[in-house]
Amino acid sequence: MLNYGLVSTAIVREDRTQLLDGMRLLAEIAHKHGIPITWAIDTKSAPVIAKSLTTWHTEVGDVPLLMLDIKPMWDSNWEAQREANPGSSTEAMASHVVTMREKLPEYIAKESERIKRALPWAELSVAGAVFKNDVFLRALEQTGFQGLWGYHWSQQDTDDTAPDTSEPEMDRGGFGCFYPLEASTFSDAIVTRETSDESLAQQFKNIVGIPYHTAGHLGEDTDNLRAALLNGTAQQHYDIYVENTAWNPWLGYVEHINPLTVAQLGEDGLQRLDAYFAHVVSVEDTKPILLSQMVDDYMSHCEKTEPTAVVTKSTETQDAAANPKSTLRMLYCDATCEFAFLEGGMEPVKIKNYTSERVVQSDASKPVLTGFSPTRHRTELRIAIVVESIKAMPYGITVWGNHEGLQLTESNADDVRWIGKHALFIRLTLQTGKNEFNLKLTI
Repeated sequence: MLNYGLVSTAIVREDRTQLLDGMRLLAEIAHKHGIPITWAIDTKSAPVIAKSLTTWHTEVGDVPLLMLDIKPMWDSNWEAQREANPGSSTEAMASHVVTMREKLPEYIAKESERIKRALPWAELSVAGAVFKNDVFLRALEQTGFQGLWGYHWSQQDTDDTAPDTSEPEMDRGGFGCFYPLEASTFSDAIVTRETSDESLAQQFKNIVGIPYHTAGHLGEDTDNLRAALLNGTAQQHYDIYVENTAWNPWLGYVEHINPLTVAQLGEDGLQRLDAYFAHVVSVEDTKPILLSQMVDDYMSHCEKTEPTAVVTKSTETQDAAANPKSTLRMLYCDATCEFAFLEGGMEPVKIKNYTSERVVQSDASKPVLTGFSPTRHRTELRIAIVVESIKAMPYGITVWGNHEGLQLTESNADDVRWIGKHALFIRLTLQTGKNEFNLKLTI
């Protein structure tokens, strides 16, 4: 099953008339195909669009999510704490975090109340933000929110309606839902040794991180639906995720479009949008839902962040004659890491480690696969793996090819999963130095 969620940022600027026109056009087309819309709004916009949202909520079930911008408050308080503690950045940061933990829940609660004044029926459970961190996430949890929309696969933000802010740490989870507090909670528990696995699992189910636009990793100009419509790749991107449902127990597909751009699509563009939505709902295993429903579904099916693997095709230049060569590319993510692989290579070409530094791993510090020895013993395939690492960290290797005829009977790896007919993925946890792993599969 592919859970499909459509988000539209209805933020009022100077172009109020065009925004309302774009909202109306989008609603007409999406609702025609039974697709509900989650409208991303702020407190200033709510009174302006309240009448339309109330009508669509009553008739189709559309709901708002609350956009929050804590960046001005965060920055001003940090400057104040630095001035108050000129000799110690550690004391300044500690005081800054304590103050933010006190102020943010109050700010979020007040913003929620302002939305409810304009939309009394609204039950806000999902927020949206560009600037986000663990302190903000815990404040959302404290004020009753269950989801946070706005995670990008890369740090670059392409939403022209979003505040001009930057992440305090690496953005993540851009192609699947996840529990953003899981990695930090897990790391804290390792240090204190005071939290049980059962307690950890419960802590994870507080806030679900939701991608800003799921297809954002598929190439340039893919962080919004309008761009994909204009370059003719919307259906192609969507179909990739339909195919990937075969080896993912839970998968969601979130798309974002700005009403202002819908108003500028013209007749041809609107026809493309109509045809695309018709294609989305034509897929039997697709379920169009609100983001709040997507969060509920994720929480009910996934106690912890569900590992997600997405296989796509990557076209590269093969030689000087510029002959295109199509290769497979796989992205994998779980609670603690994210990897990118290219067909033919066992080791990841890109690593993100969320358990410690939360930065992209540099080539100098990447682990090295020093041994991979498959041996055949009658009906058994035994694989010995050796990886050298300068630090403890999550890791994984991909064995490309069709391994669907094999069954795992013995392993000291964290996880071994079949990615359809494409590959066998082996998830590892490394310690400093030499790491040895052994797998036994039956043929």
